[in-house]
Amino acid sequence: MRDPLFARIAEYMRAHRAPASGERVLAMVSGGADSLCLLHALVAVHDGPVGVLSVDHGLRPEAAHEVARVRDIASALGCQATVVPLRLEAGSGVQERAREARYAAAREVAAAGGWNVIAVGHTSSDQAETVLMRLARGTGRTGALGMAPRRGDLVRPLLCVEAAETAAWCHRAGIVPVDDPSNQDAAYTRVRARALVAQMECLHPQAARQVSRFADLLRDEHEVLGGVIEAAWARCAQGGSLDITALVAEPAAMQRLLVRRLLAEHGLGGDALGGAAIHRVLGVVGGGSRTEVVGAVVVRERNRVVVQTQPVAEPSAVELAVPGAVRFGERVIRGRHGRGAPPERGTVALACTGRISVRGPRPGDRLALEGGGHARVGRILQSDGVPARLRPLVPVVIVDDVPVWVAGHRVCAGALAEPGQPAVVLEVFPA
Repeated sequence: MRDPLFARIAEYMRAHRAPASGERVLAMVSGGADSLCLLHALVAVHDGPVGVLSVDHGLRPEAAHEVARVRDIASALGCQATVVPLRLEAGSGVQERAREARYAAAREVAAAGGWNVIAVGHTSSDQAETVLMRLARGTGRTGALGMAPRRGDLVRPLLCVEAAETAAWCHRAGIVPVDDPSNQDAAYTRVRARALVAQMECLHPQAARQVSRFADLLRDEHEVLGGVIEAAWARCAQGGSLDITALVAEPAAMQRLLVRRLLAEHGLGGDALGGAAIHRVLGVVGGGSRTEVVGAVVVRERNRVVVQTQPVAEPSAVELAVPGAVRFGERVIRGRHGRGAPPERGTVALACTGRISVRGPRPGDRLALEGGGHARVGRILQSDGVPARLRPLVPVVIVDDVPVWVAGHRVCAGALAEPGQPAVVLEVFPA
């Protein structure tokens, strides 16, 4: 009898073309329960070739054995397997850096092997965590859509399955999945979000499933709204600008959507598309003469809203007193006294007693690496996907004239306080 879980996955795949029939699929398999279930499901129900990629990030010595085991499992299933070793450094933003490096490796392998799409094992539990994290940071309707079953070269066949179900399937199949200890480390934002999702079950026994379902419903509605937004854009757009008379005739919600699209059409992103920036642009629509968003000036010109992109000016350097906080462009750096703890993307605990200041990146800025050597700050930001014109807005924390933290990206080797030892805890967050 066909496995009922695989039957549900097959139905989801058909409904969302995730993947489409006959496509060559490269599955990313770490050895965890989700990815092992993904691999076996694809082999069981997909009618096209399935390949396997397993990545050793170089962060844990056990990973070499784990990826070798994945290769053996893939071979036993008749799948072509590729193992890619990476040499990442621990430190600030390690999970984000690992994710970016992993996807970059997958796209290289897919291109070389002729794989049409890359399959990842995100479940509905991951979906609930993602939606809650975005809501906590502050997001609009599009952010609450969560992860799509198919977007670009990525497919997510398991978004109809909960994490508990993949674990139960592995148990029934007699497969022991990898248990990465970082999945229990509360220093990481997603781990804390996972704990929050579990606590929500006290409110309702299917809370996580309902949050994931909420994202699915919004995505279905978004497809319908796409045509409505397109029609409104046709009514209001004029050669890369918006006609104010036509725009104010639209409902307030549509005005926000059209302004966001206008900014995106000019290549803006990030904070330039946030709620505060949209509100400022709507002030121009309502009678203001101009406003600024990250990377552009928005002006009222002949009854039109016009976006004038411009080079981004680096904010002035500021000194940071501890405890205290300073603003640097669209970011706030806050310092307090605390104890050493593992770094994460937006928080580090430094062993420093010198004068602390915050400024933008400068030519020649380097961070010391573990094991010796240095990395250029510009290269770090480039590898993290920060556009060149936005790099002046990235806060660099300086202690006694030495760069120690590219806020939100990388921390200097040797600057971190030992766990539990007195430290200066620095945090970065949107202004």
